[in-house]
Amino acid sequence: MEFKEIAVFQKHIEKLDLDAPDIILISGSDLAIADTLIDRIRQKVERDVGPAEFIVFSGETGDDQRLHLEIFNIPLFSPYRVLLVRQGEELFRAVLASRGSYAAYLDDFQRFPGRTLLIVIHSGAPSQKLLKIFHGREAHLATRELYANQVVETIRAAAKRMHLHISEEAIHLMSDRLDPKAGAIEQTLERLKFSLPDAARSAAIGIEEVREVLFPGQGMNSFSLVDALFALDMHSIQRELIRYNPAADSLFGALKLILNRADEIRRAAAGVAMGMNDQELIDYLDLKNRPPFIQKKIVSRLKLEINRYNPERLARIYDFLIDLQREFRSNAAPHRQVMLFEERILDVFFQAVQA
Repeated sequence: MEFKEIAVFQKHIEKLDLDAPDIILISGSDLAIADTLIDRIRQKVERDVGPAEFIVFSGETGDDQRLHLEIFNIPLFSPYRVLLVRQGEELFRAVLASRGSYAAYLDDFQRFPGRTLLIVIHSGAPSQKLLKIFHGREAHLATRELYANQVVETIRAAAKRMHLHISEEAIHLMSDRLDPKAGAIEQTLERLKFSLPDAARSAAIGIEEVREVLFPGQGMNSFSLVDALFALDMHSIQRELIRYNPAADSLFGALKLILNRADEIRRAAAGVAMGMNDQELIDYLDLKNRPPFIQKKIVSRLKLEINRYNPERLARIYDFLIDLQREFRSNAAPHRQVMLFEERILDVFFQAVQA
């Protein structure tokens, strides 16, 4: 039986008859999920049967013969056995190449002993010749990389199963940063779940919690800095500037983001002055490919910023960018740039508000 979805496969594992279990086969290009599934199988065995003997085969030379011997080597003192083949493509390569070994394995699996669970992890797609060895007794999870348009929905589905309430903004952050693999998503959300206190898990998990837990950085986050700067959020500005690391961070990147933000406000102001509605503004600002909730958020933000940053204030910001970039390139050593930056933003952004 072949499975394409991890959630359906997990339900099958929970219902597994451990007296005469299926052979568990996990194959494909997304094997990061394998360890999570092995842990679930281990928990089920310990819960339903008790202590069990785990024997691991890593695909080294001779492991094919050792597995052949172990299948019927029933232990005297263990009530249950789990045989785990970590690199099935290596172990079974020798079996498939030898007529005698292949015939022996065909016979072994036809009379496979009870109370013995075999788990095979196989990189890539298993051949039909290999599947024939299992005589149709395998529960086969065939993993694959996700298409770009599947990632967000996969995160949502996994979060729902784990009872995590994650904001849409945080979900889209993860979709941009994670590998497009269901296994990576499952592992990441498991880490998020067990890194947050119980109270935080029951509430909506926002973008900041996700950043702190999943994507911690030792340096400054330029995007957060610029968001805070235009929102006039001094606490958040200082938090990011404290994190500034001259060896790893560059304020030139922040200056570029400030320029882009000022240009966006200027263009939005022109669109509003021409009487554009929200959808026309989205098209004009080239936001069509953003998720709808992001589009709405940007438009709402820009309407506030148009009133806050009039043409005169935008002109001061452009002058500030020109002057500061000149100073950075000619006079200021990297360790002094953050001091100059902080002095000038107080004048350009916050003094203008007081005036």
